[in-house]
Amino acid sequence: MSTYFEKGESQKSTEESSSFFNKINIYSNAIKDKLIKYRKERWIIVFILLIIYIIRIFITKGYYALTYCMGIHFLNSFIGFISPLDDPEENLNEENSFLPIRNNEEFKPFYRKLKEYQFWNGYFWILIIGIILTFFESFDIPVFWPLLLVYFLFIFILTMRHQIAHMIKYHYLPWDSGKKTYNPK
Repeated sequence: MSTYFEKGESQKSTEESSSFFNKINIYSNAIKDKLIKYRKERWIIVFILLIIYIIRIFITKGYYALTYCMGIHFLNSFIGFISPLDDPEENLNEENSFLPIRNNEEFKPFYRKLKEYQFWNGYFWILIIGIILTFFESFDIPVFWPLLLVYFLFIFILTMRHQIAHMIKYHYLPWDSGKKTYNPK
């Protein structure tokens, strides 16, 4: 009899926790739905947070390893943002590709691996976390920052060179400027 009672209590707590997480999910989706239409304002907030983080780094004269890790995260997110969802080099199924494989194929819309809101959300939260971590001495790891800067620039140049070569090879631009426009008449 006590086993049945324990199962009942355990089941109640599981239902309560799932209900709690469902409420949080509904609340976060409501916030997302309200924020998604304010693109410029969201990016202005990220820019302000970036300025605050940079000022914080200059004031403390430290946290270079943390900044390097954040830079690698930003680079990875940016590559996801400018990469196509369906990469012909990764998929051997060329018939359903979003990118034109041959020059005579028609234009298909560009679908990103990482949507703009997810891209912004990642930058926003990593900056918030980074600013908070600069208030803890344990995250100020002593490193030779010029070496980290050179290494980051090296990674950035190699990664962007590869990405630009990919864009040229498959004839796509991940942004709207420079694309052909058609006037329907």
